[in-house]
Amino acid sequence: MQIHLDTELLRTLVTVVECRSFTKAARQLCRTQAAVSGQVKRLEKQVEQRLFERDSRHVDLTEAGETLLAYAREVLALNDAAVDALRTGRSLGAVRLGLPDDYASFFLPRVLEHYSRQWPDVQVEVCCELSVDLMPKFLGGELDLALVTRQPRSRGGEVVRRERLVWASACGGRAHLADPLPLAMFPPGYCAFRDAALERLRRQRRPYRVVSVSRSLSGIRATVSAGLAVTVVSENTVSSDMEVLDSDSGLPDLPSIDITLHGGDAGAPAHVRGLAEAVHRILGDPAGWRGGEPTTEQ
Repeated sequence: MQIHLDTELLRTLVTVVECRSFTKAARQLCRTQAAVSGQVKRLEKQVEQRLFERDSRHVDLTEAGETLLAYAREVLALNDAAVDALRTGRSLGAVRLGLPDDYASFFLPRVLEHYSRQWPDVQVEVCCELSVDLMPKFLGGELDLALVTRQPRSRGGEVVRRERLVWASACGGRAHLADPLPLAMFPPGYCAFRDAALERLRRQRRPYRVVSVSRSLSGIRATVSAGLAVTVVSENTVSSDMEVLDSDSGLPDLPSIDITLHGGDAGAPAHVRGLAEAVHRILGDPAGWRGGEPTTEQ
């Protein structure tokens, strides 16, 4: 017998995951915690699968829960799109997304491709700035969504992807052999990549000097591509004119960083939630976006 999933129950599932708490989800949904727990149990009964690992301190999805979550977000996006389209009968306006230019160049094309299939009439306004500059804009209401690198002292947001940091140089370049090590970096105080790289170099007692500073990735790439310096990027944003320097280069290992999405929760407009769900879908699934650098540079 075919199972018909209740969208109200699916929305409860998504809200619990986004809030990471049954109690917080209950407040957001204006229900009691017992009611939310009951809805989750009803959904588990419908699909005949356990969706959450029951734990007193954490709310973790089972493998079945992870599978259903991805579909739940798509079902809810389509449901809300249909309702909004019938109510308005016209374009839904715009959604404002902020993200650093490296994430825009490498992740955004596939996100927009996926989003436009369900929301073809929505205008997407993209603001490319450093993560530390985007958060005040988001908190001030200038952005609907912010996809940023989690900073050491920042809070909030939902982790959509963890990326390993790597050293990168020009293809066939020898800048990494220089002493002191020449670096192309973002300005101090603006970039978690820079802080991590310099801390690891100091720990290794490797002399270095910053030969180029830019608030734009294109400015950093110009210096690196010319063979004048090395830089630090996330593993999957290495451009075609750069190569990753492995452990044989003598440079220290680098940590991973979290990419977080702010906004797009259950209280946001449907077309905003739709873009948030596209970000989750594409960045959460490497096969969804990996395939090389986009041909159009920003």
